[in-house]
Amino acid sequence: MMEKILIVDDDKEIALLISDILTDEGYECLIASNGESAFSLIKTNPDISLILLDIMLPGVDGYQVCKRL
Repeated sequence: MMEKILIVDDDKEIALLISDILTDEGYECLIASNGESAFSLIKTNPDISLILLDIMLPGVDGYQVCKRL
């Protein structure tokens, strides 16, 4: 089973670059562009092994995401 990584970043290009690199290394990547999307993905994917979380997000920022988790 592939390890699953959630990338939370509002910069689409950065998120896709990180995802491409990690996918090439054998990881499954999910991408969220804001905190609310991240929560939705976390609820539907309880097997996420790692979250790469940007702090400066629109709406719910990275600190708030971290506190809620």
